Amino acid sequence: MPAPNTPQRALLARRLRELRAAAFTSGSALARHLGWHQTRVSKLEQGNQRPTDDDLREWAEAVGASPAQLDELYELASAARIEYATFQHRYRQHGGAVAEQETTAREDAASSRIAEFQPAMIPGLLQTAAYARDILTRPCGPASNGVTPGEIDQIVGKRMERQQVLYQPDQQIQIVMGEAALRTRFGTTETLIGQLDRLLALTGYAHVEIGVVPFAAAMPVFPLTNFLLYDDHVLIESITAQQRLDSPDDVKSYESYFDQLREAAVTGPELEALLLRVSANLRDQLV
Repeated sequence: MPAPNTPQRALLARRLRELRAAAFTSGSALARHLGWHQTRVSKLEQGNQRPTDDDLREWAEAVGASPAQLDELYELASAARIEYATFQHRYRQHGGAVAEQETTAREDAASSRIAEFQPAMIPGLLQTAAYARDILTRPCGPASNGVTPGEIDQIVGKRMERQQVLYQPDQQIQIVMGEAALRTRFGTTETLIGQLDRLLALTGYAHVEIGVVPFAAAMPVFPLTNFLLYDDHVLIESITAQQRLDSPDDVKSYESYFDQLREAAVTGPELEALLLRVSANLRDQLV
């Protein structure tokens, strides 16, 4: 899946084109010199592919760039690896809020592993349709960017389709939540009880790992926001925007944070007992 183009990546791509044009008449000529496929050079020059540090070094050597120019490329690449886009921008970029959900589903399918932390909300991959609708109809949700009730119904449907990734044996799903996620209510108590029943049903899937950091345990990581780890990048969401981190150092850091959360979380029979306790407390509120 090609990386989304951004102003930072576009600036890097323009600089690569400028350096190449000073030494080679075409991208094809540079590709032949490097022994690369021509489409690889084209994607880098258009900003549709993220260059590695090795790519930049080889490019700089081929075009006779100075050490200062190579350092400039490294700096531009570092900036391009941090992408921040509002949801309104993402909706425009992908052709609407419903299509944006399809983009997320394709990103899920392209990753061999999906690891997510949510401090106080059930992740989309585990949500029931009723819970998802309650989330998405909050005033701060898609409606704040002009999404209609009819489109929200379509988004709920796409989110349910996205969950097919849970049943793919060749993909690994790891999800950790704070206990607050089990207790935070966005709609009716009955909807939250149904959501907990859904979590109980999913605890038996061999390749879907679900953990919850209970209130009784020390939280090892600041529960400031959620984050989602794919194979080579991290996504972090706020109420209004999404940040993507491509830097290997950032990915490594978040992998470490996620490992710490997994160690603090209860799973298996302990998780089932916690889910049953919370569900029983909610049912008592209905009496």
